[in-house]
Amino acid sequence: MKLPSLKIGELTAKLPIMQGGMGVGISRSKLAGSVAKEGGIGIISTAQIGFDEPDFETNTKEANLRSLEKHIKEAKRISNNGIIGINIMCVTNHYKETVKKAIDSGIDLIISGAGLPKELPKLVENTKVKIAPIISSARGAVLMTKMWISKYNYVPDMIVVEGPEAGGHLGFSRDDLDNLEDNKLNIYDIVKDVSTKMKEYEEKFKKKIPIIAAGGIFDNKDIKYKEFNSKIIPNIDKDRIIGVRMPIIRKIAKEIKDNDYID
Repeated sequence: MKLPSLKIGELTAKLPIMQGGMGVGISRSKLAGSVAKEGGIGIISTAQIGFDEPDFETNTKEANLRSLEKHIKEAKRISNNGIIGINIMCVTNHYKETVKKAIDSGIDLIISGAGLPKELPKLVENTKVKIAPIISSARGAVLMTKMWISKYNYVPDMIVVEGPEAGGHLGFSRDDLDNLEDNKLNIYDIVKDVSTKMKEYEEKFKKKIPIIAAGGIFDNKDIKYKEFNSKIIPNIDKDRIIGVRMPIIRKIAKEIKDNDYID
């Protein structure tokens, strides 16, 4: 199966696959760099990224900033200058300093959720860094887009839609998660709603806004565009893409054939 490329402004990923940001030592340079080297988009999680620095316990802020710079540069090296992004929670301590360090270290993309990244456009002003909010509903996507336009005249470069089956900090109640079928919550319907709402802004500002579907996407059966079309959006644009889980445990990964994911 041949997958289309993904364009985010002037950035082009050979494969429309983005690896998720998993904190505290999982999504760092080796994983992100390897994904980007193969043509996807590698994401580094900033969450306690410096946990293994010798002064982490006594100098946490500096340890995290130092480690972030190290891992961004190493990921760029591993990937032969592929597309590398960070995932940073809005509730992160030293949010602005962390974003600035990532920019200074050569990051291409910043994804931010676990809250509203209200000031992110201001933080990337006069740079080529792309930014994307993480949302869980069409209402959230419109809210963030209107806020960024009103304050900074900035339209999101991309939107990440986390469904109820995603990991991390989700915008769903416990009842939602315990009764997915009864509440008719699924990533397909949410992405369809977000895509419909964002079309208005794409047309008004003449800017493509890729939609990343995160959560509940596991293997090739979930990413084939023919099936994706019928489940989400007829005649879906090729830059509407999805993320997949990554086989991060080496022992397991060795037992998984590439065809299980690609064919």
